[in-house]
Amino acid sequence: MATIAEVFDLQGEGTKWHAPMVPSQIARTFGGQVVAQCFAAATRTVEDKVANSLHGYFVGPGDSTKGMELVVDKLRDGGSFSHREVRGYQDERLIFVLNASFHRKGDQGPEHYDEMPQVPSPDELEGIDGTTPDSTRIFLQEWAEWDVRLVPQERSPESEANGSGYTHIWFRNTSEVPDDEHYHQSGLTYLSDMTLLRSTLIDHPGHKVQMASLDHSVWFFKPVRVDEWLLYEQTSPAAGQGVALAQGKVFNREGQLVALVMQQGLARNLREDIGGNSKNGNW
Repeated sequence: MATIAEVFDLQGEGTKWHAPMVPSQIARTFGGQVVAQCFAAATRTVEDKVANSLHGYFVGPGDSTKGMELVVDKLRDGGSFSHREVRGYQDERLIFVLNASFHRKGDQGPEHYDEMPQVPSPDELEGIDGTTPDSTRIFLQEWAEWDVRLVPQERSPESEANGSGYTHIWFRNTSEVPDDEHYHQSGLTYLSDMTLLRSTLIDHPGHKVQMASLDHSVWFFKPVRVDEWLLYEQTSPAAGQGVALAQGKVFNREGQLVALVMQQGLARNLREDIGGNSKNGNW
């Protein structure tokens, strides 16, 4: 798997950029890579503001053996906010559309945040090792540059919301990353897709479905650093009619909620001619 620096090594200028292909064992381009590269292109067209939110739709599956051509549309530059739209193409085929909002620094207002769940610290947990289930270990090898520590389900707080299951994951990037807020927001966006849609199956162990990400949204509340420990709490508020909704809350080590992630995905009963829980099927 490529390093995060290689993922964000976009080539181009102005409103047209090329995002590199990233070596992967996954046939379809990792959704977090698609979102993060489009977002990174948007940040290259904005000055003196940082992102407060992004929203994107996967309009077609990506091919992990190919890069993307990115086209940025500067929708508006105001005094407080700037807005960008980015379209990602492979072989002139549109695969992703992203809208991002950027907010000037220094505005003040009332504050409140959800509390961080009480889970073991990353220092109390082991990294990915021989005791990790094979399917999880193979999946997480795609992100070898990230230190990922899974909180065992028996050590996670019990759900208080409609019986939905919780998943808690500590993660941080282990490479040297630049001291640039756009870069760290892009890095968080990149990893925010990791395992998120799978959390919709916690209440349905053994249920075989065809899975694919349909959309992805991130709201940023505080400055974030991906080279420091972040706790990712993943829940699923609802699932039905062949789709499922996943929610992720990202907390820093100090217990502050720094970002909220939402994703809807295909979660359709598996047909015998497809086989396996997979995000690689057509939809």
